[in-house]
Amino acid sequence: MKKNARVNIKDIASACNISVSTVSRYFNNPDLLSDATRRKIEQKLKELNFQPGWSMQAPELRKTNLILVVLPHLQFGFYTELLNQLIEAGKEKGCHFIPYTSGKSKKEELAAIQALCQYHPRGLILLSPLLNAEDINSLPVPVITIERSGGNFMQINSDNFTGGNLAAQLLLKNKCEVFAHINNGYSTMWPSFKRIVGFECLMEGQTYERIIRQELSEPFMPSAVQAMKEIVENLLLKYKGKKWGIFCSNDDIARLFEQQCILNNLSIPEEVEIIGYDNSPISECAIYPITSVAQNIPLMARLAINGFDHYLPCETIVPNELIHKSTTNNF
Repeated sequence: MKKNARVNIKDIASACNISVSTVSRYFNNPDLLSDATRRKIEQKLKELNFQPGWSMQAPELRKTNLILVVLPHLQFGFYTELLNQLIEAGKEKGCHFIPYTSGKSKKEELAAIQALCQYHPRGLILLSPLLNAEDINSLPVPVITIERSGGNFMQINSDNFTGGNLAAQLLLKNKCEVFAHINNGYSTMWPSFKRIVGFECLMEGQTYERIIRQELSEPFMPSAVQAMKEIVENLLLKYKGKKWGIFCSNDDIARLFEQQCILNNLSIPEEVEIIGYDNSPISECAIYPITSVAQNIPLMARLAINGFDHYLPCETIVPNELIHKSTTNNF
């Protein structure tokens, strides 16, 4: 290759026999690379007499306080409340945010993140489940995930197992006779799966169902209402006259379940006890405020924002708390 100040990032990657994303990290976040890799790139740049333009200048010359936030969607109360808390925590540090709701495919999400990285963000806060650890490690900016699978990056997860366990303990203590966990979908690789495990580990010997309906992913759509109507009707066919203990994967699903109980003249909490998850604002706005496992969303947001100041690939577990409201008996 000719020595040329106009060589581009792909030329550098090819000359070093490394990936384009690794070279991008050298220019954007060199601290994320090993000393050996940095020296290798520096030596090749000298050989090529490379002179960077603005887009590849040293980070301190163009550092921004822009943070990307990639979410699955903004329908669940957890995601909207977390975005609100991130913005509040970021005000103290002069941060600005670009929120992006992911598409249907990993390819689409990666392309969007790469395009947004052209704005030279300080980092990325990732809540979408589409990317695996290898995909995340290849991104050219520091990544902090919230409630997502592990890898060589910073992770903030709630104590999901304890949250599910607390829900089971209360429903058992309150002498429920039939138990169910209602969810819109899950992966055993997601940290949130541990809330199912925490709940089900106390269900041995109990009458129990795990109910999964994908339609509940869009809780404000008619399809979600219809799915929950069918769930409650099915439970009535099987367990009418028994006391139900219901644990929902989030407060939106719990609100839908409560609504159908009211329409079917089921008494809350005498005949049905309901526990949601997240303790999001919607749990307070339900007709009967919903008992919920509270993720400490403000703390998770502050940890994420502060994480870019002293970035360290590690996992932080945030404690949960069961907040008693009107949908359970609280003896």
